[in-house]
Amino acid sequence: MIHAPGAALGASDPTRRYAVREGDRVLLPGLTRSEAEAACTWLAALDPVDHPLALAQVVLPVVLTDGAGPYLVDASGALVLALGPHPGIAGANVAMGARVPGHAVGLVRRIGPAGWAWLARAEVGEADRVVALDALHALSDLGGLVGWATEWAGITPADVL
Repeated sequence: MIHAPGAALGASDPTRRYAVREGDRVLLPGLTRSEAEAACTWLAALDPVDHPLALAQVVLPVVLTDGAGPYLVDASGALVLALGPHPGIAGANVAMGARVPGHAVGLVRRIGPAGWAWLARAEVGEADRVVALDALHALSDLGGLVGWATEWAGITPADVL
């Protein structure tokens, strides 16, 4: 665990100034101290090559409706919202990040109580966001996920391939 004073989420919340260091990489900037401590534990469940796909669950002082949530922080510190369970892939949630410059969209899965990871992730422009989410929603199993990631120039972790 390290200090990350430049974390984007720390700009409005001074408690969100921690991250996890892995060698020369800084992961998950924008966590509280306790979230970063927990991340050090659940990151061990991921293959180190997949650490850039890690997401940490965070609690923000906002209200979510219609079953959306939780909020997640991705490996680069961007905020992502789990929109809800995928209708055809058990254990997977559809997720979307804020536009920075494109929207991160894809499927996420839980890793322990506070850890998550992308099953597939692509960055899409504003005009393609709904089309990419609809294509993702239409998948019936993990077999189609690699094709979705390929079509949208996205990535998937090694254990999905």
